[in-house]
Amino acid sequence: MSPDIPTSSPRAGHDWHDEGGRLALVGRLQDRLRVVLNPARRSPGTSVPEPGPEPEEVEFIAFTEDCLIVGRISLDADRLSDMLNAHEEFTLRDVVVHGLADGRSVRAAEVPVSRAELVAVLADRPRGDPARRTHTLMHPVAVQSGLYLVHGYLHARPGAEPLASARWRRSMIPLTDASIEYSLGGVPQLATSRTIVVNRDLADWMRLVGEHELRGTGQPVVVR
Repeated sequence: MSPDIPTSSPRAGHDWHDEGGRLALVGRLQDRLRVVLNPARRSPGTSVPEPGPEPEEVEFIAFTEDCLIVGRISLDADRLSDMLNAHEEFTLRDVVVHGLADGRSVRAAEVPVSRAELVAVLADRPRGDPARRTHTLMHPVAVQSGLYLVHGYLHARPGAEPLASARWRRSMIPLTDASIEYSLGGVPQLATSRTIVVNRDLADWMRLVGEHELRGTGQPVVVR
């Protein structure tokens, strides 16, 4: 069973662990979740791949335009950020999807999600091969993306203008020692992680901030 994000919302005891799968799901994931929850509606021509070596599975916690997604994903790269940049669509397993507007949830064994839908992804681990790391400078930034406000450190090579370098990188950009503020069922939330990968293509803006602006103001939700 996939892990659930702890919440301080008063609705948690009622909707957070709903097993029925019949609650309405807001946003673009709705139709695909219905297909997953009702295998009879799958395309009859869908093929099942031959089993192969089991890749490492890691926790996957992501934010879309109107949903929080918690599940597991098979990792085929050293770091989750590298995998997110390498593929356009991913298959999640043991999934719980929470609607931000009302906090209600629905479960599914498997859900496909496209990179274009991902506003931000918590990437606490793995941290990649230390031998491949390059020397960078850390710059505190804030990123606004729809309903979300993300703070963290953007890494750039010495001498590079950090925001300009972010525009030339691949779309999924990791911020370290990061936090993301959002609202779940009308209750402010704050999630923190060693790394939060943000989708530059969905960001409204990114700007440099002072160190004192990095601490969020929501009700703490710590993901380790």
